[in-house]
Amino acid sequence: MAIIAGIDESGYGPVLGPLVTTIVAFSVPDEKIDHSLWELLKDAVSSDLKGRNQRIAVRDSKKLYRTHHDLGLQPLEVGVLSFLEASGLPITSFYQLLDGLSYRNIGGLSRYPWYAGKDYPLPLTTNRVVILNYADVLNHAFHKHDMRFFHASSCVVPVQEFNEQIQLFRNKSMVLFKACAGLVSRLWNLSNGHVRLIVDKQGGRNTYTNLLKEQLSIADIRVLKEGDKISTYEVKTALKKMTISFVEKGEDMCMTVALASMFSKYIRELFMRLENQYWVQLLPGLKPTAGYYSDAQRFLAQIDEAKQREAIQDDILIRVK
Repeated sequence: MAIIAGIDESGYGPVLGPLVTTIVAFSVPDEKIDHSLWELLKDAVSSDLKGRNQRIAVRDSKKLYRTHHDLGLQPLEVGVLSFLEASGLPITSFYQLLDGLSYRNIGGLSRYPWYAGKDYPLPLTTNRVVILNYADVLNHAFHKHDMRFFHASSCVVPVQEFNEQIQLFRNKSMVLFKACAGLVSRLWNLSNGHVRLIVDKQGGRNTYTNLLKEQLSIADIRVLKEGDKISTYEVKTALKKMTISFVEKGEDMCMTVALASMFSKYIRELFMRLENQYWVQLLPGLKPTAGYYSDAQRFLAQIDEAKQREAIQDDILIRVK
């Protein structure tokens, strides 16, 4: 069996809230490694919200999530929880979701008053029956093509850890690449045979050879292609190999990248929900924020007095870059 996988992030640009990066992977017969998963799973998934006829919408999260209201989470939540349910991982709470996606530092959330001990039930916008029904549809499609949802894992970098890594690396793109490298290593350790991994291209970078060698240290790395649109590398040992491609707009070209985007955005929004709830409880009527620059400045100005009163330090609230 071969593996088709994808990586994407949410929260690279904001001033507030965590950076979340996710990898998702499917096990498929060797002869289907070059097939489109949108095509293979067309009975269960759709690349569009319109006309999907009881199928799960899987596409770039920015095209699925357009509002800060909880209902806006529904397409993301249905997709994420249904795929996890189909893999045998039922999710009923926020912390269980983090644990299921291998987030290893739940205890570290205690330094953030908006996260500490703030587990809450999931789903928020739908119910278990809906998730179970979609999972059943997915499993029928998986069985039809002798495939399965093999792996999902997320790296969450909250604000203080983000700032510490910026001080260490002096470069925001390195914080993101470090998160990606950790996810790639997890998949490499789990896999056998051939892995085809697509990573959404990171900024204007076209060459990744040295970064891969520095961060992975798992095998010989060979350049297959480097260019403006796509850069591809082969990581190989005697027993297995991984083809890694960094692709511009990967979420539009590859279903695994789109699904990873959905996972990352959903998780980040669950974190932001807690952060907004904390400040709204202190300041009733406060408009929540998504954490991006312009609105973050408004939000920070409005919470400033409460922040001083609660003795909240900037290093756990505001990113340095």
